[in-house]
Amino acid sequence: MKQILLFFFLLPASVVAQKTISLRECVELLSKNNLLYKQGSLQAESAEANLRQVRSQMLPQINISSNNSINLGRSIDQYTNAYIDQVYNYSSVNTGFNLPVYQGGKLQNQIRQNVLLKESALENRTAVLNAQTVLLMQGYVNVLATKALLESARQQVESSVQQVDRVQKQVSAGVVGNNVLFEIKAQLANDKFDEVTALNSYRTARLALFQRMNLAPDDQVEFEALLPLENELSTMAAGELYDNAQKTFPELKSAELYRQSFAYQVKSIKALNYPSLSLGAGIGAFYASTNNSLDYFNQLNATRNGSMNLSLTIPIMGRWITRPRVEAAKVQERLAQNQLDVSRQVLRQSIEQAVLDLNATRDQYASARGQEESLSASFTFVESKLNAGTANIFEYALAKANLAKAQANAIKSKYAFLMQQRLLQYYQNGSWIGVF
Repeated sequence: MKQILLFFFLLPASVVAQKTISLRECVELLSKNNLLYKQGSLQAESAEANLRQVRSQMLPQINISSNNSINLGRSIDQYTNAYIDQVYNYSSVNTGFNLPVYQGGKLQNQIRQNVLLKESALENRTAVLNAQTVLLMQGYVNVLATKALLESARQQVESSVQQVDRVQKQVSAGVVGNNVLFEIKAQLANDKFDEVTALNSYRTARLALFQRMNLAPDDQVEFEALLPLENELSTMAAGELYDNAQKTFPELKSAELYRQSFAYQVKSIKALNYPSLSLGAGIGAFYASTNNSLDYFNQLNATRNGSMNLSLTIPIMGRWITRPRVEAAKVQERLAQNQLDVSRQVLRQSIEQAVLDLNATRDQYASARGQEESLSASFTFVESKLNAGTANIFEYALAKANLAKAQANAIKSKYAFLMQQRLLQYYQNGSWIGVF
């Protein structure tokens, strides 16, 4: 009675310990824990910080300074400008103001460049998450596929165990010889080896998925099954899909924005060839201990002075310095254009491959299901003949091996089809909305 109560007491705990998570939840964990995605987020933050830093250069610069000194020996009295030879204290307070008025558009173009770089970093962050999501989805589907293969292998072991028990009874009854029992036990050993192999593949797939999410492996976690997408995929050709994808995919947006930023970098460099104008102002006061007639604050009030200046700088040979920098920036722009072309090529080829793979896996899945049904019926017939003593062990082993292979083909083609369905849906939508 105590054992029964203990069983019912522990049962809820074991049920609660099991947790099933979906593909959508895995993607959410990926976005929180994946280090490559975090790196993309940090790069976006860095681009935002650079933009703020450039914008701050357009603000007026205001500073306050203070100087205190003790003068020894022969020096000039700052209050009377006369030579003195004594120890005296000198203090000054100054406030300065400087504002860039015109710099040939240098700062404005730097701001435009950094705006594009920030937008490019944000798009790149999304692109990194999308690429990691594709890998995550492949790992998720691989876990489901290897689990189904493991269950199929266990069914094969159970079937062989039942045959061993049946043949053992026949041997005991003298109906068949020991050679049949040895053969069926050999089949059981092969099935157990296949089960162990399938178990290791399943564990490896689970470990890879947890590592993709940057989580510690948890044997209590199960993954939700995937069903075929309800909405039928449109029959758009790969070229049409690619034309639509060019407008939405962040990989291309990021590369295009990065390329455009160099045009403004060239303009900001060329601005160094133009005259620059800046406005400045300052006010100050000082105290000298040699003036005994006024105290500290009265001296500051009596010595206050101010100035305002307008500074013009005209570069004479600036082009000799800026020309190499402009050429280097234009080379970087061409490199960015080449990277954009590479991104377009990769996307186009990926879409072409996805369309081809979807059609191929759909046909393979349909063919594998038909093959499994046919060989399942064949195995049932051979098994009944073996039980009746009209079939030999070699016919049974061959039928069993063919059925196991057909079941494995059906499982692999099923999950390959589910994967390709979601991948092509992603290419059609331009995002993961509606895919999970």
